[in-house]
Amino acid sequence: MFKKILISEDHESINFSVQKTLEDLNFDNFEYVYYCDDALAKVQKASREKNPYDLLITDLYYEEDHHPQKLKDGRELISAIRQEQPDIKIIVFSAEHKSGIIDSLFNDYGINGYVRKSKTRF
Repeated sequence: MFKKILISEDHESINFSVQKTLEDLNFDNFEYVYYCDDALAKVQKASREKNPYDLLITDLYYEEDHHPQKLKDGRELISAIRQEQPDIKIIVFSAEHKSGIIDSLFNDYGINGYVRKSKTRF
């Protein structure tokens, strides 16, 4: 069971939806960020404090905005976090539907799961 979860998602409404789903599943120890750089910083801090995350849920694509980032997307985030904490479980939550890209996430980036976002718009 996952004791400590980090959500990295740049769209606020989706971020809240993931949080609500975790609450509904009785997970209560999770944090969230909107930027890849912030996710990496949290993982690094948690590792230093010997209180690492068990699971990262991340988007694959992040929109650029006024807040400059070193890590531009989920792939870069996954690579950086794997260097920091190789054993963390990672689920990608994305609208990506191309099987080659999804296969690459498993084969090249070592993710543990993939959940496709719905195209439903509100």
